[in-house]
Amino acid sequence: MTSEVRLNAEIIIKTHDGQTYFNLGEVSKIIGCGVNTVAAYLHDSGITVKQVGPSKRVSAYDIAELMCKGRVAPIDNASRKAVV
Repeated sequence: MTSEVRLNAEIIIKTHDGQTYFNLGEVSKIIGCGVNTVAAYLHDSGITVKQVGPSKRVSAYDIAELMCKGRVAPIDNASRKAVV
């Protein structure tokens, strides 16, 4: 686990008063996507959930890893066409 993931997970936990597992509605608010797309987003990223009764829970460390994974530069110079 990278230090960035660990730091983000600790921030998520502290922000939520020590809570370490979150339901899918809470995850959608943390990562900033719709509640209907969270399950697919987690599945595509290979993140598993913990079943607690009827609720599915996600670890703060998995949320932090999801947020840090797959980031790219905001400017893609390779796709820009050269002006002649």
